Amino acid sequence: MFSLFDFSAFETSASVQAINDILFPVVLFVVIFWLMCEVFLVDVAVEDNLPVVNEEFTHSIIQAQIDKDNTSQNAENNHVLTNLLADMAATIDEHETKTESLDNDSRRQNLKALGIRKLRDFCRNSEIKGYAAAYRQRGLDGLVEFLFAKQIHAHQIEQQFKHVK
Repeated sequence: MFSLFDFSAFETSASVQAINDILFPVVLFVVIFWLMCEVFLVDVAVEDNLPVVNEEFTHSIIQAQIDKDNTSQNAENNHVLTNLLADMAATIDEHETKTESLDNDSRRQNLKALGIRKLRDFCRNSEIKGYAAAYRQRGLDGLVEFLFAKQIHAHQIEQQFKHVK
């Protein structure tokens, strides 16, 4: 049929769209930058024009504030020392935990480095019960965790193989 409205009048050309795509972000940035400069630079200018206050009045106020700060600072220093000691103890505990974690990770890596065959042979020769189930469930990782839980380390396994040879 026929159309009552012709929408081609409302379409923008490709060149106008390209110009809008480029100019709009630039103009927006300039406006926001100008606004930010006005807000922050005007505040700095206002702070520079503060009126002069009587020096005798300010001296007495400053002296009273210094005296008040000295008494409160002694109590605060004791509180800060207590907090510092508590923080140091917590930091030491955290460091020890991290060290143990790194130690455990290296022990696990050493067990993995021996290989599945040596680990299974060791368990079989030492008649350790349950190693097969751990191996079937999670493979090498399961066997390593099983031996780690039993507190068996890589150097013990290596010693057994040196005695066998």
